Amino acid sequence: MNKAATDRDPSLDSFRGIDVLLMILVNVQGDGAAAFAPLRHAEWNGLTFADLVFPIFLLIVGLSAPLALDKPGRVFRWTAIGRRAVLLFMIGVALSWLIRPTLDPDLIRWTGVLQRIAIVYLICAAVIFVRRSALLPMLVAVSLLLFHAWMLLNVGTPLGAPPGMEPGEGISGWLDQNLIPGRVLRESWDPEGVLSTLPAAANGLIGVAVMRWVKGNKVSNARLALAGLILLVAGLALTPALPLNKNLWTASFALVTCGIGILVWAWLKSIWSSIGETKIALWTVTLGQAALTLYVVHTLLIAIIVRELPGGATIWEVTYQGLARIGLPASVTSLLYAIIAAAMSCAILPWLKRRRWVLKV
Repeated sequence: MNKAATDRDPSLDSFRGIDVLLMILVNVQGDGAAAFAPLRHAEWNGLTFADLVFPIFLLIVGLSAPLALDKPGRVFRWTAIGRRAVLLFMIGVALSWLIRPTLDPDLIRWTGVLQRIAIVYLICAAVIFVRRSALLPMLVAVSLLLFHAWMLLNVGTPLGAPPGMEPGEGISGWLDQNLIPGRVLRESWDPEGVLSTLPAAANGLIGVAVMRWVKGNKVSNARLALAGLILLVAGLALTPALPLNKNLWTASFALVTCGIGILVWAWLKSIWSSIGETKIALWTVTLGQAALTLYVVHTLLIAIIVRELPGGATIWEVTYQGLARIGLPASVTSLLYAIIAAAMSCAILPWLKRRRWVLKV
């Protein structure tokens, strides 16, 4: 095995690949209203399977960062870190623009999934640079969660409205309405908004702390799973005061999703010696190593199928209606549409890799 291979954790690459694949399945449901309930995001408070995908990806961002940035002898270059973050952010803005092209700056969406990943990565890198320990990122994560919870529970708007945790209320809604340039996705709040970026960064920092702890102490999979369980229980204990809420990214939501993510990774690591050489496992590793490319490909697919045909219907609507003629239940048809979209996205990857068109930032 060469040195480049040993710098990676194949179980983590696989976890990333599975997660981005699930992200596609959630994003390209043929009919969101008809989709199976676990594949729909909670309307506000609550937690569904779909709500787990993005926070777990941010956890994986944190878990991966020390593998790249803590290498012995590595020179920490802020220019490279900043370049990666800026490119991720701008790719996210460009993809959002392709889905909804406009020349009106007020209609451009500057927030989004890749934009949040870029910010979380930058925060994780900054903490990694300060000190080579597991304690610091965990302390910063806890501090961010405490500060965010205090803001939600105690701070109203500058205009005198009281604190609130309903859509568009309180300081979180006010910051989204007043600080986000361009289009706010839900008008009065944004799922990748200003204040919720702080606890989202905590997901990444918890990942940094866990990876440093695992690598520095040769932690068993059982102890890793126990750590995940502790985070899960801690998050559930907070729910009477801070309900599980992805849109606000409450502390309970951050801790529960991190706990579940760590439990899944511990399980995957425990079985990796048995499944690591299977075709499916190796395929998920490949997906994980090209996660950005796969995400961009599926977003470009969305940008194509949301285009309107001469009759006014979108390609998405026409193709879904054609699939619905098979006569399957609507929820099954919706899932089948997403599976086809995911299969198309994955099928393009080998062709892109042969031409060395895999995105690396």
